[in-house]
Amino acid sequence: MFMAEESKTVVVKENYLVTGKAEGIVEIDVDTFLCKGCGICVEMCPRKVFEWSKELSEKGVHYPVPVHAEKCVKCKLCELLCPDFAIAVRW
Repeated sequence: MFMAEESKTVVVKENYLVTGKAEGIVEIDVDTFLCKGCGICVEMCPRKVFEWSKELSEKGVHYPVPVHAEKCVKCKLCELLCPDFAIAVRW
């Protein structure tokens, strides 16, 4: 578990799941096993919630990490546009 720099988001990675939590605001899950690293969520997020991981997933791709979940406006574009159904947004 680590805190994103200058952020109120806590990012936790457990097995295949990366979760960005902004307490009282939103929780964003990225399933690294399902993600193919297409980047649609990174590019289409209007608030730039995601950054690329520094490590590779089991598939050998960099995956999005919701390091700025506190900026999320719950539009769910990332969840709706993900072709692999690898993202879930909850609040």
